Amino acid sequence: MEKRVSKETLITAAGGNGTAISIIEEPLTRSEYELLGKDLGERWEHDGAEQAGFLVLNKHHFEMAGGEFCGNASRAAALLFSNADGVEDVSFTVSGFDGTVSALVKQTDDTHYQVRCVFPGLPTDVKEVNLDDGTPASIVDLGGIVHVVIEAPFPVDPAVYESEHRAITEKFDLGERDAVGVVWFERIGNAIQMHPVVWVKAINTFFYETSCGSGTIAVGRVTKVPSIIQPSGESISADITEDAVILESNMEVISIDHQVRTGA
Repeated sequence: MEKRVSKETLITAAGGNGTAISIIEEPLTRSEYELLGKDLGERWEHDGAEQAGFLVLNKHHFEMAGGEFCGNASRAAALLFSNADGVEDVSFTVSGFDGTVSALVKQTDDTHYQVRCVFPGLPTDVKEVNLDDGTPASIVDLGGIVHVVIEAPFPVDPAVYESEHRAITEKFDLGERDAVGVVWFERIGNAIQMHPVVWVKAINTFFYETSCGSGTIAVGRVTKVPSIIQPSGESISADITEDAVILESNMEVISIDHQVRTGA
């Protein structure tokens, strides 16, 4: 494998769900994205990374390690493209989504930003189903990721929620999808709090995510509530219309310009 020097950074969304991002000049192959992305995520996991991706500067493209769609990582990419281009309004493409993302990035202090991404034509198809115990659930298909949304208390034991996630994935024949989330949510007064557990097939990662943009879209689609409280305690807003999905929250740059050499 050819040697490459890249820059790496970690960006969180709504206080959680860190995305480890390698900033590169040219695209990689799909197998390189998976191999190097797995390593990237593992190296940054102790700093809070729950996923990894690659910002391809020359193509204005962001690619997740597993090729899936990720709302939080897309907004992290928007932040980096904005900084690289020196403008607040940017457009780019992302894995798992066929359209062009348009974004508005506003810096609020040295490390924090308010980032709004518009995903025109993002599918939000819903299918109503029942779990084995009769509990109703909704399968929300966003194309590059599918979420099973359940209104029920979150099973906090990792062994339990991993087992339930795997059983639900098998029951609804979702094992060949790029990424599968199972999202439990509860109503707290007029608010909604969610608990997303996400598996990415290509790199076989499994996380109870501290925040989740695509999961917010799925829960918002089911509940019609536009702002969803994340496990981090902060909120992400999802405005879902017939023409587009708009995702917005604060973002934080944790570390920047860490240069590494990859390849043989």
